[in-house]
This record gives sequence, structure tokens and C-alpha cells, in this order.
Amino acid sequence: MIAFMGGNHAGVIGLLMSKAYDDVLACVAYTEDVKELSLALRIPTYTTIKDPAFVNALNGADILLSVHGREIVPLSILNTRPCINVHPCFFRFKGGDPIGRLLKTEPPYLVDVTAHRMTEIVDTGDVVYSSEKIIDAVSSVQEIYNHLYPMYVETIMNTLKIQLRGENK
Repeated sequence: MIAFMGGNHAGVIGLLMSKAYDDVLACVAYTEDVKELSLALRIPTYTTIKDPAFVNALNGADILLSVHGREIVPLSILNTRPCINVHPCFFRFKGGDPIGRLLKTEPPYLVDVTAHRMTEIVDTGDVVYSSEKIIDAVSSVQEIYNHLYPMYVETIMNTLKIQLRGENK
């Protein structure tokens, strides 16, 4: 059982992959596209992880998966189950706007989509799974994400296999 939080197109991919893999008990949707998908899939949908109903729904979840989440998960949740964050360019650009920062560097770009365990300190947890590739010159955030979206699928599916079934690649 999965509890999910996410936003943007990567969040849509994360929610779809989560639903394909297992039941999704609850979703915190940070963008309208994730909210619409969650409601269409008949998943209880919330706007914050602080909502008591979402916190209650977590009681049945084996994992909390975040894909472009926008809130820091409190220790009261981190200490109850595996909490996994999926982050682009994790190894080079932790924190916000990693793709924007990547575009300020010179190509070719070594990019990754990495799933890591959430800890009390943002973007410092152990890596669960990562996929990476080299991208030649691109000129926009969207072009980079178009390369990353398949990597999100690979990373999320392998992370769920590892976390929920103990399977390796």
C-alpha cells in the first residue's frame, strides 16, 4: 500500500506508476494535474501532508512516495515507515530547481533520477535506486524533462520493487 505526494508532470508519472504497482491509499496533490488524476483514479486527495485525514490514511501505507513533493515530511511520519523522495539531478543539485541550475552549466549534461530515503535533513538520505544518462545540448527545462520522464518510470518501478518486495533490479 502506497501513500503518495507529488506535483507537475513527474508527479503524474509517479502517481500512475504507483497505482500500476499497488493500491494508493491517499494522495497529496500539489498541482492541478496530479489532483485531477488522483480524483479520476478515486484516490482520496489532499492538499497538504498536515491534513489529519491524510495522516490517518498513512496508517495503512507501507511506504510514502514523493515525486516533486513540496513539503518537508515531519519526523512523526518519517519514523513510521519508509519515506522515499524521487529527485532529478540528485547527485549534483540537491534542493530546489535542479534542472534550472543544470541549464546554467555547460553541456553535455550528466543527469539522473534518483530515489532516496527521506531523513530529517532534506536530500541527504541513502540512495535506493538511480538511473542516469548523458544528454547533449538542450535549451529548455522541458527538453531536459522529456529525457528524464522515462528515467522517472524506471526509477519509480525499481524503487517500489525494492521497497515493497525486497527485489533488486
